[in-house]
Amino acid sequence: MDLAPNSAPIFSGEFRHALDPKNRVTVPARWRKTDSDEFHLMADRSGSFLRAMPPEQFRAVGDKLAAMPDISAQKKQDFLQLFYSQALLVVVDKQGRLLVPESLGKVVGLSGEVMLAGVRDTFQIWSPEAWAATKQTKADNFHEVSDVLGL
Repeated sequence: MDLAPNSAPIFSGEFRHALDPKNRVTVPARWRKTDSDEFHLMADRSGSFLRAMPPEQFRAVGDKLAAMPDISAQKKQDFLQLFYSQALLVVVDKQGRLLVPESLGKVVGLSGEVMLAGVRDTFQIWSPEAWAATKQTKADNFHEVSDVLGL
């Protein structure tokens, strides 16, 4: 996470790390603000990866939903109930490690090595194989948008 004074974090880059015997993974130092950062961890609805959201991003989901008038109150309540109940709060320890709960790791097939991928205001935890396949399937869209942006 690259931090400028008074700015929101930007998670960028990809990192390959091993899960230790206690199912912990090291969060890159540049993604950490303190010795005890917190993240809300949840399986993506695709079941392909875990999403790690800083508390401010996690809170913002409910705020964003509240501002959407085209979604019914019942659908909003249903979403909020499932979204927030399925997330687990994890704290980075003093060695920079984040515990990946076994139940969540199993959902997305994590074991041994994992890939951490920065995605602007969150980061994702993938199996290396699933990350490689995803990068390959999304390459055409990446190149097309890069062209539009002039990158």
